[in-house]
This record gives sequence, C-alpha cells and structure tokens, in this order.
Amino acid sequence: MSAPRLLLATVFAFLPHSISAQQREIPVQAGTTIERDTVTVGDVVKLTVRIRAPHGATINFPTAVDSLGPVQSLAPPTVTDGADTASAADRIATYRLSAWDIGQQPIKLGDVLVQTDEGERRVALSLPSLFVKSVLPADTTLRIPKPARPLIEMRAPIPWWWWVVAAVVALIIGLLAWWWARRNRRDAVTGDPYADAKTAFERVEKLRLIEAGEPGRHAALMTDVLRRYLAERFENISLAQTSHELLTAARGVPTVSHEAMRTLLSAVDPVKFAAAPLGADRARAIGEEAKTIVREEHDRAAAVALAETAEKKERAA
Repeated sequence: MSAPRLLLATVFAFLPHSISAQQREIPVQAGTTIERDTVTVGDVVKLTVRIRAPHGATINFPTAVDSLGPVQSLAPPTVTDGADTASAADRIATYRLSAWDIGQQPIKLGDVLVQTDEGERRVALSLPSLFVKSVLPADTTLRIPKPARPLIEMRAPIPWWWWVVAAVVALIIGLLAWWWARRNRRDAVTGDPYADAKTAFERVEKLRLIEAGEPGRHAALMTDVLRRYLAERFENISLAQTSHELLTAARGVPTVSHEAMRTLLSAVDPVKFAAAPLGADRARAIGEEAKTIVREEHDRAAAVALAETAEKKERAA
C-alpha cells in the first residue's frame, strides 16, 4: 500500500507446519500494523493484517476479534488484494476496532487459515496491544475520599430522661385524643331509647338544613330518628324494614299512633326515594310530627307501666 502510516512491518517467517507425511510445507508471510496505539474509550482504530502465500492459495481471515474482550470489532473486516498478486496470493484485511475499557488492552484475533492443493495451514498472528487512556480530567486537588462507614454505626446511648419526656408527650397526646373523641362523639348511646331520640332530634336541628336549602334531607333524617327509636323499643321492628313493613309491624303496638305513622311515612318516602320537592314549612312540620310520635309513644308507655305498677301494689295489698 502507498500510505506511509499503513506501511506494513512485515515479518517473513517460514514456519514449518507438518500436516501429514504426504503434505508439503506451505510457506506463508504474515504481518500486522495498527493505525495508532493510543486511543480513548470509544475511538475507532484500524488494524491491518497482510498475508502472502503461494500463488493460487485461499486465505481465510477471522471474521472478528474476540467479542468477549475489551477490544471489539465494529464490523466484519474489509478484504482487498495486495500489490503482489501476480506471483503470490497477497491479501489484506482491515478491521475497524473500538475499545471500551482503559489501560493496556490486548487485541485477540483468531488464526488465519491458508489452504492450498497440498493442504492447509493455520497462521497465528503476532498482534499489537492498544493503550486506552481516560478522558476524565486530572484530580489536581489531590482529594482523598473518606473511608467507608461501617455497616452498623455505633451511636451514643439515648439518655434515660429522653424516654420520660417521650412518655409524657405520648400521654398528653392520648388524653387530648380521648377528650376530642368524647367531645365530638356523634352516636353516643345511653341505653334509654327516648333520651337517645331526643339527642338525635336536637343534633339534626342544629344542622339547620332547612335554612341551608335542604328541607328534604331534614325531613328524612328526623324520620330516621323515629324509625331508630321504634327499632330500639320493639323487637319486631328493625331499621331494615320498608315503610309498609314498618306499618304492619307497628299495627299491633297500642302505644304507637298508626294513622300518624302512615301519614308521616307517606309524605317522606317520595322525598327520600324519588327526590320529590318539599317546602321548608312542610319539612319543619314533618320533623315536629316525628318528635310528637316519639313523645306520645313514650308517654303512653310510661302511663301503661305506671298503671301496671299500681295494679300490682293493689293486688299485693
């Protein structure tokens, strides 16, 4: 080749290679050169391999360098004829290589196979190495990193008084949470259905739903308090019953006004289940009616209990 930097440093070594007793020694000349011997990571460099063998020989170059090494091929080699093809088989293979690690890196290339009519010969190439320099800037500050910390860092023990302070703080937080929950408990049950109903009525009225533009919700909640009161008073009445089932269950209870219950539920059901419009005055009246049914049932039950007590006393006397 005419390029000065690609001038081959040809090593003429006639290596004996005995294939068998009938085969003759195949004379081969091999040489390698590299474009430059110092690169940085990722740079592309060319490796040139030239083989001269007897005329008519077939020269098979390795397809690539070792794929597991730090220097790898970017493509199969480009093979061309040399200048002396008239009297010998002269072939040149050019490999495009790139290195991915720093330091002195060897180039690992397989043997060249030369085949003639007399036999074949494998030629091991003497390959140069490639020095890959780092692209990181030099550490001019000469900083020395700190030693690694131990897996478990031993710390000073926590003083005893810290635990006392933590316990006091936890106790205060617990007392505040208990006080707040007690203050804002919405469903406190006293065991007295009538007292619970009065508290629930007052809680609904404090919501001021009628003034907020929700008269239907006010009527529905006041009616629900009535239903809960009856469910707590009588075993055959439950909150899961429909209005018709509730009226049927309450028909045999002498202390409950059946007609007042029927009128009240007939007025509230369309509001609860069909979103029927309801005026503010009518909603307020429904709430008062629910309170009246509860109060009258409680008074009648109390009168019945008082009469039974008096009757028992008379019999005892």
